[in-house]
Amino acid sequence: MRALALLLATGCAAHAAPLPPDHPASTAAPIGPITDLPATLRPGVAAYDPAPAEPARPAEPAPEHHHHH
Repeated sequence: MRALALLLATGCAAHAAPLPPDHPASTAAPIGPITDLPATLRPGVAAYDPAPAEPARPAEPAPEHHHHH
């Protein structure tokens, strides 16, 4: 019975689409380092502000915490 259920389940499984030869996961893809950096790592694409000299302080002190018994 298990064999029949396994046969039916695997027979209905979707088949993966073939990868183009230049896809990094393809066995036909060239071996070597990745030549194109993600956009966030390319110079001039993302700008980062430097960290502030001192962290911001809250305007008011935090309220006291009381336990209710």
